[in-house]
Amino acid sequence: MAHENIKPFETIFEDQHLIVLSKSPGLLSQGDISGEENLVDLLRAYFGRNYVGLIHRLDRNTSGLMIVAKRSKSAERLTEQLQNGTLVRKYRAILEGKLDSPATWKHSLLKNEKTNEVRVVPAGSPGAKTASLKVTPIQYFLISGDEVTLAEFELETGRSHQIRVQSAAMKHALIGDPKYGTARGKNLFDRPALHSSYLEFEHPMTKEKMKFESLVASDWEFLRSI
Repeated sequence: MAHENIKPFETIFEDQHLIVLSKSPGLLSQGDISGEENLVDLLRAYFGRNYVGLIHRLDRNTSGLMIVAKRSKSAERLTEQLQNGTLVRKYRAILEGKLDSPATWKHSLLKNEKTNEVRVVPAGSPGAKTASLKVTPIQYFLISGDEVTLAEFELETGRSHQIRVQSAAMKHALIGDPKYGTARGKNLFDRPALHSSYLEFEHPMTKEKMKFESLVASDWEFLRSI
Protein backbone atom coordinates (compact mmCIF):
# COMPACT_ATOMS: atom_id res chain seq x y z
CA MET A 1 0.00 0.00 0.00
CA ALA A 2 2.99 2.33 -0.06
CA HIS A 3 3.11 4.99 -2.73
CA GLU A 4 6.65 6.31 -2.46
CA ASN A 5 7.63 5.21 -5.98
CA ILE A 6 4.53 6.47 -7.81
CA LYS A 7 4.94 9.44 -10.17
CA PRO A 8 3.46 12.70 -8.78
CA PHE A 9 0.92 12.87 -11.61
CA GLU A 10 0.04 11.15 -14.88
CA THR A 11 -1.26 13.03 -17.91
CA ILE A 12 -4.55 11.57 -19.16
CA PHE A 13 -5.46 14.20 -21.78
CA GLU A 14 -3.88 17.47 -22.85
CA ASP A 15 -4.42 20.15 -25.48
CA GLN A 16 -3.58 23.87 -25.67
CA HIS A 17 -6.46 24.78 -23.36
CA LEU A 18 -6.46 22.25 -20.52
CA ILE A 19 -4.96 19.13 -19.02
CA VAL A 20 -6.72 16.21 -17.33
CA LEU A 21 -4.39 14.36 -15.01
CA SER A 22 -4.35 11.75 -12.29
CA LYS A 23 -2.78 13.02 -9.07
CA SER A 24 -0.95 10.55 -6.88
CA PRO A 25 -1.63 10.32 -3.14
CA GLY A 26 0.73 12.37 -1.01
CA LEU A 27 1.03 15.32 -3.42
CA LEU A 28 -0.33 18.73 -2.40
CA SER A 29 -2.64 20.32 -4.98
CA GLN A 30 -1.03 23.71 -4.39
CA GLY A 31 1.75 25.17 -2.29
CA ASP A 32 1.43 26.01 1.39
CA ILE A 33 3.70 27.33 4.13
CA SER A 34 5.57 24.00 4.25
CA GLY A 35 7.19 24.69 0.88
CA GLU A 36 6.72 21.05 -0.10
CA GLU A 37 6.44 19.82 -3.68
CA ASN A 38 2.99 20.53 -5.09
CA LEU A 39 1.02 20.04 -8.29
CA VAL A 40 0.80 23.72 -9.24
CA ASP A 41 4.57 24.19 -9.16
CA LEU A 42 5.12 20.93 -11.07
CA LEU A 43 2.67 22.10 -13.74
CA ARG A 44 4.35 25.50 -14.00
CA ALA A 45 7.56 23.69 -14.87
CA TYR A 46 5.73 21.29 -17.18
CA PHE A 47 3.85 24.06 -19.03
CA GLY A 48 6.87 26.33 -19.14
CA ARG A 49 4.80 29.27 -17.93
CA ASN A 50 3.57 30.68 -14.64
CA TYR A 51 -0.19 30.47 -15.21
CA VAL A 52 -1.92 27.35 -13.86
CA GLY A 53 -5.72 27.43 -13.61
CA LEU A 54 -6.61 25.06 -10.78
CA ILE A 55 -10.34 24.40 -11.25
CA HIS A 56 -10.79 22.17 -8.21
CA ARG A 57 -8.52 20.64 -5.59
CA LEU A 58 -7.91 17.26 -4.06
CA ASP A 59 -6.67 16.80 -0.51
CA ARG A 60 -3.02 15.78 -0.24
CA ASN A 61 -3.83 12.10 0.33
CA THR A 62 -6.72 11.89 -2.13
CA SER A 63 -5.73 10.44 -5.49
CA GLY A 64 -7.22 10.58 -8.95
CA LEU A 65 -8.58 12.78 -11.71
CA MET A 66 -8.26 16.55 -11.83
CA ILE A 67 -8.84 19.10 -14.56
CA VAL A 68 -6.50 22.10 -14.83
CA ALA A 69 -6.85 25.00 -17.24
CA LYS A 70 -3.85 26.27 -19.18
CA ARG A 71 -5.40 29.65 -20.05
CA SER A 72 -7.59 32.11 -18.17
CA LYS A 73 -10.53 31.92 -20.58
CA SER A 74 -10.64 28.13 -20.23
CA ALA A 75 -10.42 28.48 -16.44
CA GLU A 76 -13.29 30.95 -16.41
CA ARG A 77 -15.59 28.67 -18.43
CA LEU A 78 -14.67 25.51 -16.52
CA THR A 79 -15.20 27.27 -13.18
CA GLU A 80 -18.63 28.33 -14.38
CA GLN A 81 -19.44 24.68 -15.13
CA LEU A 82 -18.22 23.69 -11.67
CA GLN A 83 -20.43 26.31 -10.05
CA ASN A 84 -23.57 25.44 -12.02
CA GLY A 85 -23.14 21.70 -11.57
CA THR A 86 -22.47 20.69 -15.17
CA LEU A 87 -18.90 19.66 -14.36
CA VAL A 88 -19.64 16.20 -12.95
CA ARG A 89 -17.27 14.77 -10.36
CA LYS A 90 -17.48 11.25 -8.96
CA TYR A 91 -15.30 9.57 -6.38
CA ARG A 92 -14.72 6.06 -5.18
CA ALA A 93 -14.06 5.33 -1.53
CA ILE A 94 -13.65 2.29 0.70
CA LEU A 95 -15.94 2.58 3.69
CA GLU A 96 -16.02 0.86 7.03
CA GLY A 97 -18.89 -1.61 7.35
CA LYS A 98 -21.58 -2.63 4.87
CA LEU A 99 -23.52 0.14 3.14
CA ASP A 100 -26.73 -1.58 2.10
CA SER A 101 -28.31 0.69 -0.50
CA PRO A 102 -27.92 3.90 -2.52
CA ALA A 103 -28.74 7.12 -0.69
CA THR A 104 -28.47 10.87 -0.74
CA TRP A 105 -26.78 12.29 2.32
CA LYS A 106 -27.41 15.87 3.41
CA HIS A 107 -25.73 17.57 6.37
CA SER A 108 -24.77 21.00 7.61
CA LEU A 109 -20.99 21.30 7.89
CA LEU A 110 -18.90 23.78 9.80
CA LYS A 111 -15.16 24.14 9.21
CA ASN A 112 -12.68 25.20 11.88
CA GLU A 113 -10.10 27.13 9.85
CA LYS A 114 -7.52 26.97 12.63
CA THR A 115 -7.51 23.19 12.92
CA ASN A 116 -8.63 22.43 9.32
CA GLU A 117 -11.30 20.16 10.76
CA VAL A 118 -14.92 19.92 9.62
CA ARG A 119 -17.85 18.71 11.70
CA VAL A 120 -21.56 18.12 11.29
CA VAL A 121 -23.69 20.72 13.09
CA PRO A 122 -27.43 21.41 13.36
CA ALA A 123 -29.04 23.03 10.33
CA GLY A 124 -29.01 26.80 10.57
CA SER A 125 -25.87 26.96 12.73
CA PRO A 126 -23.92 30.20 12.16
CA GLY A 127 -21.27 29.74 9.46
CA ALA A 128 -22.46 26.26 8.49
CA LYS A 129 -22.84 25.22 4.85
CA THR A 130 -25.22 22.64 3.42
CA ALA A 131 -23.50 19.56 2.01
CA SER A 132 -25.19 17.03 -0.25
CA LEU A 133 -23.92 13.96 -2.08
CA LYS A 134 -25.17 10.76 -3.63
CA VAL A 135 -23.63 7.45 -2.58
CA THR A 136 -23.96 4.05 -4.25
CA PRO A 137 -22.45 0.81 -2.92
CA ILE A 138 -20.57 -1.13 -5.60
CA GLN A 139 -18.99 -4.16 -3.94
CA TYR A 140 -18.27 -5.63 -0.52
CA PHE A 141 -14.93 -6.99 0.73
CA LEU A 142 -13.21 -8.33 3.79
CA ILE A 143 -9.93 -6.62 4.67
CA SER A 144 -8.08 -8.15 7.61
CA GLY A 145 -11.38 -9.68 8.68
CA ASP A 146 -13.28 -6.39 8.58
CA GLU A 147 -16.25 -5.91 6.26
CA VAL A 148 -15.85 -2.87 4.00
CA THR A 149 -17.78 -1.33 1.11
CA LEU A 150 -16.42 0.01 -2.15
CA ALA A 151 -18.77 2.91 -2.90
CA GLU A 152 -19.19 5.64 -5.50
CA PHE A 153 -19.96 9.23 -4.54
CA GLU A 154 -21.31 12.01 -6.73
CA LEU A 155 -20.90 15.46 -5.26
CA GLU A 156 -23.87 17.81 -5.37
CA THR A 157 -21.93 20.41 -3.38
CA GLY A 158 -18.19 20.90 -3.00
CA ARG A 159 -17.35 21.31 0.68
CA SER A 160 -14.02 20.78 2.41
CA HIS A 161 -13.57 17.14 3.55
CA GLN A 162 -17.20 16.57 2.57
CA ILE A 163 -17.11 12.87 1.69
CA ARG A 164 -14.94 12.01 4.68
CA VAL A 165 -17.06 13.92 7.20
CA GLN A 166 -20.46 12.85 5.88
CA SER A 167 -19.38 9.20 5.66
CA ALA A 168 -18.18 9.29 9.26
CA ALA A 169 -21.45 10.91 10.33
CA MET A 170 -23.34 8.01 8.74
CA LYS A 171 -21.17 5.45 10.62
CA HIS A 172 -19.31 4.45 7.45
CA ALA A 173 -16.03 6.32 7.82
CA LEU A 174 -13.37 5.89 5.14
CA ILE A 175 -10.77 3.29 6.01
CA GLY A 176 -7.36 4.79 6.63
CA ASP A 177 -8.77 8.18 7.67
CA PRO A 178 -6.67 9.49 10.60
CA LYS A 179 -8.93 12.49 11.24
CA TYR A 180 -12.47 11.21 10.89
CA GLY A 181 -12.18 7.41 10.89
CA THR A 182 -12.38 4.90 13.72
CA ALA A 183 -9.38 3.38 15.48
CA ARG A 184 -9.90 0.04 13.69
CA GLY A 185 -10.36 1.58 10.27
CA LYS A 186 -7.17 3.61 10.59
CA ASN A 187 -5.19 0.36 10.73
CA LEU A 188 -6.60 -1.01 7.46
CA PHE A 189 -4.93 1.40 5.03
CA ASP A 190 -2.20 4.07 5.07
CA ARG A 191 -4.32 7.00 3.84
CA PRO A 192 -8.00 7.94 3.56
CA ALA A 193 -9.23 5.54 0.87
CA LEU A 194 -10.63 8.18 -1.46
CA HIS A 195 -10.07 8.42 -5.23
CA SER A 196 -11.37 10.90 -7.81
CA SER A 197 -12.70 8.41 -10.36
CA TYR A 198 -14.79 10.28 -12.96
CA LEU A 199 -14.93 13.68 -14.64
CA GLU A 200 -17.47 14.87 -17.19
CA PHE A 201 -17.56 18.37 -18.63
CA GLU A 202 -17.94 20.41 -21.80
CA HIS A 203 -14.68 21.43 -23.39
CA PRO A 204 -14.45 25.16 -22.68
CA MET A 205 -13.54 26.08 -26.26
CA THR A 206 -14.74 23.33 -28.62
CA LYS A 207 -17.91 22.51 -26.58
CA GLU A 208 -17.18 18.80 -27.02
CA LYS A 209 -18.51 16.55 -24.24
CA MET A 210 -15.50 15.13 -22.38
CA LYS A 211 -15.60 12.07 -20.10
CA PHE A 212 -12.72 10.50 -18.17
CA GLU A 213 -12.72 7.50 -15.83
CA SER A 214 -10.17 6.03 -13.41
CA LEU A 215 -11.89 3.35 -11.36
CA VAL A 216 -9.03 2.10 -9.17
CA ALA A 217 -6.33 4.08 -7.37
CA SER A 218 -2.69 3.19 -8.03
CA ASP A 219 -2.25 1.88 -4.49
CA TRP A 220 -5.49 -0.14 -4.35
CA GLU A 221 -3.84 -3.32 -5.59
CA PHE A 222 -6.36 -5.47 -3.73
CA LEU A 223 -9.19 -4.07 -5.94
CA ARG A 224 -7.55 -4.79 -9.28
CA SER A 225 -9.85 -7.73 -9.89
CA ILE A 226 -13.07 -5.68 -10.07
